[in-house]
Amino acid sequence: MEYEKLQKLLAEILEVEPEQIRREKSFVRDYGADSLTLYQILMGVEAVFGVIVEEEEAVHWNTVGQLWEYLQTGRGITGKGLAQ
Repeated sequence: MEYEKLQKLLAEILEVEPEQIRREKSFVRDYGADSLTLYQILMGVEAVFGVIVEEEEAVHWNTVGQLWEYLQTGRGITGKGLAQ
């Protein structure tokens, strides 16, 4: 799984340059994400990475790094991603 793919997705949703997406950054504090933005991130992750995320898991994503770690562990239910 490519971190760059996650950077591109998040940059598009958060309206920043991909280079500004860093693992230690907080979605809310550093990027100003609100609940709608967080929902868009959840839907984007499901579409691009082909996983179905349980809400209980997604609420623990405070930083880009936590989301990346989640994707690396493969805890989501695998489906078919739109962008392979």
